[in-house]
Amino acid sequence: MTLETTTIKNTCIVSVPERLDGSTAPDMETELRKILAGEHQKNVIFDFSLTNYLASAGMRAVLQLSRDLMKAGGKVILVELRPTVYKVFDIAGFTSIFTICTSREEALQKIP
Repeated sequence: MTLETTTIKNTCIVSVPERLDGSTAPDMETELRKILAGEHQKNVIFDFSLTNYLASAGMRAVLQLSRDLMKAGGKVILVELRPTVYKVFDIAGFTSIFTICTSREEALQKIP
């Protein structure tokens, strides 16, 4: 898997794949850890605009990456969640854990 990322304002913006499940989540997590280690970034925006399927393995990967980043003083924001993906996060109680924005621009305004 090649993870599409962009860097703006010392923030890594990650385009989450169309399916984030048991087969794609480990690859995304491994690749993102390499990217973040090389750039020493602490802030990440996960862009879910392309994602239409989210399994528990995908949620676990996002949660683990987020915990590690927040322990390092970083900020994690989720953006452009489709209704079905939002519902999965909501049922799992993740909507109370994460900052969720409607756009990348809105999220970037919340990064110090």
